[in-house]
Amino acid sequence: MLASVTNRKPDELAGKVWRERDEAGRYSLWSKDSGEIRAYLDASDLAEWIRLKESGVSKKYSQELARRTMDAMHELSKNRLGKVKRQRSKDGLSYQKTRLVLKADVELPGEITSTDADDNPTTDGVAGE
Repeated sequence: MLASVTNRKPDELAGKVWRERDEAGRYSLWSKDSGEIRAYLDASDLAEWIRLKESGVSKKYSQELARRTMDAMHELSKNRLGKVKRQRSKDGLSYQKTRLVLKADVELPGEITSTDADDNPTTDGVAGE
């Protein structure tokens, strides 16, 4: 995915956000899930992350940039990432929440899984002369 990133801002941010997926930490951009979803990213969290990382970006523009970045990630991943939109009501108002999800059964090119490591068992050392 990173190899195909161009000079467009959403594509550049998509590459940075994808790298953040592997970063473990208390304030990680990506959230881990159990079951059929390996990790997910909320548009609201991405908009806040963009405001922190990019200088001079307004709240409204960060929301638009988050939407375009999520679209770019979906396109660059060749539909390996899914987009989910949910309706949520709070305080009598209705909100639409967009989430980018990476399902557990999706194979990513170049990713080494624990099952790949088990296919090549190690051998014992041979006593030499």
